[in-house]
Amino acid sequence: MTPRIEEWLHQGEYDRAYDALVAAAERRFTTAARAAEALVDLAEFYSLYGEAEAEAWRAALDEAEARWSAAARNERYAALRFELEALAGQAVEPPQVEQPRAAYHVAQGLAYLGRMEAALAALPDPEALPPFLEARAWALSGRVHESLGQLDDAARAHERAAGRSYGKERLWSLLDAAALWLEAEAAERAQALLVEAEPLLGEGELSDRATYRYLRARVELLLGNPERAAEEIVQAEGLEAAGAGLSHGTAMVRAQVHQQSGRLEAARAAYQDAEKRAAAGDLPFVWHEWGLFELDHGDLIRAEALLRKVASDEAYPHRAHALADLAEAYYRLGDGAAADDAARRALELGTVPAAHLILGNRAYDVGAWDEALAHYRAAAAAAREGDRDWVTATEMIVDVLAQSGYPNPAEVAELAERLLPYLPPSDEWRETLRGYADRARELALKGRLLN
Repeated sequence: MTPRIEEWLHQGEYDRAYDALVAAAERRFTTAARAAEALVDLAEFYSLYGEAEAEAWRAALDEAEARWSAAARNERYAALRFELEALAGQAVEPPQVEQPRAAYHVAQGLAYLGRMEAALAALPDPEALPPFLEARAWALSGRVHESLGQLDDAARAHERAAGRSYGKERLWSLLDAAALWLEAEAAERAQALLVEAEPLLGEGELSDRATYRYLRARVELLLGNPERAAEEIVQAEGLEAAGAGLSHGTAMVRAQVHQQSGRLEAARAAYQDAEKRAAAGDLPFVWHEWGLFELDHGDLIRAEALLRKVASDEAYPHRAHALADLAEAYYRLGDGAAADDAARRALELGTVPAAHLILGNRAYDVGAWDEALAHYRAAAAAAREGDRDWVTATEMIVDVLAQSGYPNPAEVAELAERLLPYLPPSDEWRETLRGYADRARELALKGRLLN
């Protein structure tokens, strides 16, 4: 592929690049190898469109092999053939390649097969690729990191993709990065990316403008501005209604707007809208969030029913968390055995702080301090400092240590001081923690004096 064609692809001039590639593929070459190389170039162009151009992609590779029997020894040909078969869901072994360009296509194929860790290992340094593939490699890195739950790395990769893209593709990468920063609750960073995206909206589709408004609404919610979020979500739903149709995502944000504003019945109605709009594969996501809403607002019967449906879906990617949330519903309903079972099933699927919290609470209720402490420590270790689960687990560690007679006063004082900045002024735990910390310091001082 000539540098000029690569630059056209980078700039988004696909029609121009396609015409040049077709002309090259139809040209008479003096060697079969050069003729096959031109067809591999054309196949690589088709690969950029994925399933939409799979037949043309396959035809170009077949023609390349027909013209030159040694085509299979060409790394890029082998990588593109593997990527195509992977796209069709055929579990074939990836070829061994050394060239970065071929390695990119192998990584894309592994991602199609759902082998995300292998895809990440195979992905070359994006900067070693031509610019039109560099941006795609960063975007692929973002998708792979996201699937592995590495949200910060995923967001940064999409930012790098945006930095190497133009027009519509830059817009998409900025929106993807903003969405991921929102998942990581980094509202200011998402907001900055949306400011960058705004001038590009004219190059996007109606759906892109709806996504932009939807993300703006989520930013405002995280920043504690429900009224501004409401304005944005009205615009998002208006754009959806004028385009491909209303989505469950906008209804769920509308539910969160009502929830943050204290309009609980309106929030329930919005979750019902989300349930009606959602495709079958999206329903567990709606039920999970709705179940958490009901758990937070006291309708434990409805919460249990929703979370039980989610937890029974083995394909749901957040099933471990759903089981932990179901365990909380059972615990609060007074069904300890069911709570234990759901929490242990959650831990079989992954390290879930909330599951350890439930098992810790069950042990605490019967005075099994060592067992309770072990679960609370596990919950705190698995959670991010400042998150709700971390705060709850650390509160309970302090409480158990106090109930156990302050075996380590210095730890009690240190944990209590770490906790206080994360608690609102009205939280009743503030005074309890201060009391524990004061008592711990007294005991520590006595210990030093005795020594």
